[in-house]
Amino acid sequence: MIQNGIEVCRILNRNGFEAYLVGGCVRDMKMNTSMKDVDITTNALPEDIQRIFPSHVDTGVAHGTISVRPNANSDLYEVTTYRIDGEYKDGRHPTEVVFIPLLTGDLARRDFTINAIAYDPITEETVDLFNGENDIKNKLIRCVGEAKSRFMEDPLRVLRAMRFAIKYGFTIEENTKNAMHNAAILSKLHECISKERVTEELRKMLTCNKPIRNIFLEFSDVVSTIIPEMRICVNAPHNNPWHQHDIYEHILCVADGCNTERFEVKLAALLHDIGKPESRIVDDDRDRFNGHPEVSRTITEGIFNRSLKVSTKEKERVLELISRHDVYITDSPKAMTKFLSKTSEDFIADWIILKGSDLADHIVPIGKEDIRADTDRRFKNFKNSINDVIANAKALKVTDLKINGNDLITVFGIKPGPEIGRILKNTFEDVLDDKCDNERDELLKHVKTLV
Repeated sequence: MIQNGIEVCRILNRNGFEAYLVGGCVRDMKMNTSMKDVDITTNALPEDIQRIFPSHVDTGVAHGTISVRPNANSDLYEVTTYRIDGEYKDGRHPTEVVFIPLLTGDLARRDFTINAIAYDPITEETVDLFNGENDIKNKLIRCVGEAKSRFMEDPLRVLRAMRFAIKYGFTIEENTKNAMHNAAILSKLHECISKERVTEELRKMLTCNKPIRNIFLEFSDVVSTIIPEMRICVNAPHNNPWHQHDIYEHILCVADGCNTERFEVKLAALLHDIGKPESRIVDDDRDRFNGHPEVSRTITEGIFNRSLKVSTKEKERVLELISRHDVYITDSPKAMTKFLSKTSEDFIADWIILKGSDLADHIVPIGKEDIRADTDRRFKNFKNSINDVIANAKALKVTDLKINGNDLITVFGIKPGPEIGRILKNTFEDVLDDKCDNERDELLKHVKTLV
């Protein structure tokens, strides 16, 4: 990837223009981490870039960006003319872009110092006007220039700062941090930034394989801005001997404890107990949260409608995980088979991750050691035996039966319709209850008792 990017710079140089690698790729290079994208900035105008590179795509001409190929076998590389931005009225796009001849002005418009470093791969010169390399060395997220202005231009940068801090284990500089808590900026984040952009940043935070707890605790006001339903969970006590954390911190611990990069599992963990404050009842000087999984599911459906944008498949998985996260753990083969029949093998794999993390953040009240030991035993047995249960199951879905609707029509003369589904469903349940084997002849004999 990088070699073709360097070749783009070399071609621009041969045509009399400056060219630098800039932004995330330089940050990643300075941190010795893998780079995903190579962005190039230049004093060549868009029409110059189009002329120099016959193979190009006009990605964003109005903003000075042309995607080019240095050779026929190359991927596309974004090349952007040095520019300064006008006012950001919509919280994302500047009202105007002015192309400028000097790199210094272009670097000054960028969000954080660690992203405002330019590198000339031909001369190996680094241009670091805002001490970004020093901030990388000191593991610091700092805005370029005045922090409030940077965030008012595009409030999504608040979430980007959180993401960089989580991903790289950096600290957020004090002035930058204070601006992130600013009420006007948070209001603009809520009002101006699309669900799609917010969700994408949240996705990156949850799936970068780094703990979110400390940053999400420090910026609970930001989290409550993008997910308003979370606000009531912050500092909400459990008042329950099985819990060591308040509801919000428990949620974060469970999210961090899910050892996976699957977004659906992480998001389900983040939202699995969001319905607890609404479910709270006081019983004998302790709080109980009966029915909270379904309340959490209902709240999460509202979050998907108003605040976050996920695929239908992701939504269904998150909602089902939330609904079932608190089910009683059954480890008999028959009970496990029934659980599988109501869900799926891949759902069970996700459920085990969420359930295990949720259990791990519970404590054991004095005198309840045997209860916890039994729970741990059942969960361990479930995990260790689930694959054998799958392999030995007579059927896990109605479609696994050795008969189908056509058999009922041809053998028994049943007319197509709801009756076919009812008989197959009852037959399947009888197979799960070991009332008959999943063999064609035996199933047909069994169906005679149902019609």
